[in-house]
Amino acid sequence: MSTPLDYYLTELHTLTSVGSRRKNFYKKLVGNRFIDLLWHLPSNLSFRKLISHIHEAPENALVTFEATVELHQPGLRKRSPYRIWMRDNKNNRFEVLFFNAYDRFLQRVAPEGRKIAVSGQLKCDRTIDVNRYHISHPDFMGPLDEIGKWIGAERVYGLTAGLTRAMVVSVIDQVLKSARDMPEWIPDEQISDGNFPPFLKALKQVHRPHTYENLSFTDPARQRLIFDEFLAYHLGMAISHRRLKPQALSVNQYIPKLAKQLEALLPFTLTNAQISAIAELRSDIQKGQQMVRLLQGDVGSGKTLVAVMAALDVADTGQQTALLVPTEILSRQHATKIGEMLEPLGLKVALLTGREKGKIREGVIETIRSGTATIVVGTHALLEESVEFKNLGLVVIDEQHRFGVEQRLALAKKSSTAHILSMTATPIPRTLVLANHGDMDVSILNEKPQGRKIIQTKVISVDRLLDVVEQVKIIMGKGRQVYWVCPLIEESEKSDFAAAIARHEMLKEIFGEKVELMHGRMKGPEKDAAMQRFISGEATLLVSTTVIEVGVDVPQATVMVIEHAQRFGLAQLHQLRGRVGRNDIQSFCLLLYGQPLSFQARKRLETMRDCHDGFKIAEEDLRLRGGGEIIGTKQSGVPKFRLCDLVQEDPADATLLEGLFAKAHSMANEALKNDPDLSSEQGLALRQLLILSEYDNAQLLKKSG
Repeated sequence: MSTPLDYYLTELHTLTSVGSRRKNFYKKLVGNRFIDLLWHLPSNLSFRKLISHIHEAPENALVTFEATVELHQPGLRKRSPYRIWMRDNKNNRFEVLFFNAYDRFLQRVAPEGRKIAVSGQLKCDRTIDVNRYHISHPDFMGPLDEIGKWIGAERVYGLTAGLTRAMVVSVIDQVLKSARDMPEWIPDEQISDGNFPPFLKALKQVHRPHTYENLSFTDPARQRLIFDEFLAYHLGMAISHRRLKPQALSVNQYIPKLAKQLEALLPFTLTNAQISAIAELRSDIQKGQQMVRLLQGDVGSGKTLVAVMAALDVADTGQQTALLVPTEILSRQHATKIGEMLEPLGLKVALLTGREKGKIREGVIETIRSGTATIVVGTHALLEESVEFKNLGLVVIDEQHRFGVEQRLALAKKSSTAHILSMTATPIPRTLVLANHGDMDVSILNEKPQGRKIIQTKVISVDRLLDVVEQVKIIMGKGRQVYWVCPLIEESEKSDFAAAIARHEMLKEIFGEKVELMHGRMKGPEKDAAMQRFISGEATLLVSTTVIEVGVDVPQATVMVIEHAQRFGLAQLHQLRGRVGRNDIQSFCLLLYGQPLSFQARKRLETMRDCHDGFKIAEEDLRLRGGGEIIGTKQSGVPKFRLCDLVQEDPADATLLEGLFAKAHSMANEALKNDPDLSSEQGLALRQLLILSEYDNAQLLKKSG
């Protein structure tokens, strides 16, 4: 005898009403299984009205009424419609149209001279002398005693070509009729707290709404199913993240000497947020369990220094640190800055990127293997098997969203007990932190170093380009430096916005050799040379694509010009703006926009002009941009769910869903804490939920079936 789970996993094509003829339509709409169809919830309600005659009907309304069949009129040509002429109870004539009709079927359900019930969308074609009423492909045509079924509220579903509402409703009702309840995976107290109905009852209720309130997130049945999906998501994520499960270590009560020495040498005072984050990391490293922590902070908040302090704590115990960064430019900048910082302490910093070759590369690898290098900075080259650490104690992943899970695991494999610190300069909204990093502790840097001024941001039409150039000339005359960012490398027939190469040529005619160019197609040494000219002050205007978006630090740069800023997302604009304002001099960000300017683009530019808090900008970016991909190796964006979108315009809906999301996260963690193998009665029920929701691909489930 099949189980309830087997029933929900049955393929839709086994139903005669679906079969091979329509299975691909359903696959495109929802998927292959019964449960996939039941996850497809109604999106709206329509109300079918009972009328006594056709003149009583609102325009284009769904109506039901009695009619007498007058005449069948088959189409004369192949593509002509099949017409059935009828009259209502007041003898008003109308026609019912069918395309690709089965003549015998229509003659059987609506024989001439018979009074029947008709239901569908009644339309009126108005001409000069007459109004002509018709219904195309009515939803129902049949016995009068079934007329009651076609009156009142009806649910509306999203559809795809090849399927009608009536077809989908019929198949859903057919599947629900034989469905059985599943073992309960939610504890009784959670059921009571949320006023949740049982799983099968919730499915039946959401598919039979009576009012618009039944369609809202406040409806207990809909909430129950949304909670189920959130719960399955968090369980699946937690199980898959067990590959990074923190290891138990021996308690390490070291005295932080090196970090104290470095702090005494710094020409500035740490912010309170930095002091707090350093204390959190130090506590993690000392308490006898592998640290897995996310350090997030706004641009220029001092994350790198916090990571260096953690590396020095690890160095106090004789261990090394690996710092993985996404770009060569950033890796070289980090290696240089950290090297200068640690030189007075007598510590060595090594750099390994794809550019180091031959004997130079062998020399770097040897310093890593021997332990001579205390901190190793590098790009993906650090992940190669030939790179072996003597005693790796800390893995720092900078701009962690640019690396997939597998890349992070590859570095973590260099030492199964190394502490893991992920960093991001893109502030992450609360919901995303929970979705992406629910298995991590989080430290936040929400302060800027003392003396930093708010960057004045101005939104300017690209038509005023020459005025901007004049302002840049004044700024450069004061010895300040300027970034000028363009969205493309070269012009194309399909795009009319400025390209970096063309803008570089124009500005070079005005400013001469003071202008430098940098873009992603340049070779490594060329980019280094261009960046070095800018850092040294030899060049005072750098025309660039977004390769300078993350991490580049030139304190004398006080102006950021972003051309065609409407082409960029909020988070990217905020990152670019963060390249200036890194000293106590007033800095500016000029957002040049072109036409046409969409509503969303205008909102982004206004947000950038009026807001300087990266966390608030991230929330607004999430609201404007909506969901993104998260499962798999991509770790940014909001997960896409079947039953709801976490990004909601209505603050009340957003708060409600975030609350459910957080509760599901807590319940998933509690369930795995109490039953790691999901072998209890509730654990086995949770396994079935994972399978129903297709979050069952974690190692635990593969291992144990």
